[in-house]
Amino acid sequence: MAGKWVPSSEQETVKDELSVLTMSDHDIMSHIHATHIPGDEKFDVDSLFLFAENILKRASLIIDNVALDLLHGTEAHLESLDDMMSPKASFNPPLCTLKRISGEMQCKTPGEEIAHKITMSILNKLSGYSWDAKAVLTLAAFALDFGDFWLLAQLHPTDHQLAKSVGILKQVPAISRRQGLQKHRKALIELNMLIQVILEMMEYILELEKLSTVLAYKTKIVPAPLSIAMEHLPVDVYWVILAIVACATQMCGLTRDEDQVQEIAPFAHKLNIVLYLLKMQIKICKQEVG
Repeated sequence: MAGKWVPSSEQETVKDELSVLTMSDHDIMSHIHATHIPGDEKFDVDSLFLFAENILKRASLIIDNVALDLLHGTEAHLESLDDMMSPKASFNPPLCTLKRISGEMQCKTPGEEIAHKITMSILNKLSGYSWDAKAVLTLAAFALDFGDFWLLAQLHPTDHQLAKSVGILKQVPAISRRQGLQKHRKALIELNMLIQVILEMMEYILELEKLSTVLAYKTKIVPAPLSIAMEHLPVDVYWVILAIVACATQMCGLTRDEDQVQEIAPFAHKLNIVLYLLKMQIKICKQEVG
C-alpha cells in the first residue's frame, strides 16, 4: 500500500521540527551570531537573577505542595530561600523589557521549530545586552508570569475575591482544581524538573561570566580553556532560552486545558547534556587557573 503523499512544504516543516534539538554548535552560531550587537544596555544581572530564582523556586514549591501533595521538607526549603535573597538596595527591575519578552512567549503553539523562532525573536530584541543578561532577562520574564499564576493558584481557594476574579481571567482553575491537577500531574512534574535544570544552568553561566571577569582583571590573560568556554557561551544561552520558551509554552497550554501541550522531555534531555558539558568546561577552567 502506497504511503500518504506529503506536500514538500509540510515535509520541510517536519524536517525542521525534528532538527532543532539536534542542531550543531556551528548551526546555532550561524543563527544567533547576527542577533548580537554589543551595546551599552546594562542592569543589575545578579539581583534580577536572585529575584527570578526566588520566584521560580517558591512557585515550584507551591506546585509540589499544593498541586502534587509533596509536603516533605517544605519548611527547610522556605528557610533556605529566605537566606539566599540579598539583592542590592538600589536594584531597579527592567519591567518594560520583561513584559516585552513575556509577550513573545505567550499563547504560542507547541513545537520545537516554533520555540526556535520565539528564541530568535527574543535574542533579536535583546541584541544590545551581554549573553548572560539575555538569559537572565528571559528567565525573569518567565518567572514573573509563572510566579503570578501560582500565587493566584495559592490564593484562589481562599475568600480573596480579587485573587478569585483575576485567577478566573488567567484560567487558574483549569489547573488548580483537583480534576486539572490529576489530568496534568505528569506535565507539572516534568515542568518543575526542567525549571530546576534551567536554574542550575543559569548559575553556571553566571559563574563562567564572573570567572572570566576576575581573571581578565587579575592576569590580563585569558587561559585557553576559559576562552573556549566563553566562545561557546552564546550557544549555551541559546539552549537555556529555548528551554525557558518551552516552559512558557507548556504553562500556556496547561492553563488553556489543551490536550496538545509542549513536550518537555526532549528539551530537558538536551539541556541536561548542555549543562553537563558546561560543568566540565568550568571544572577544567578552574583547574587551569589553580
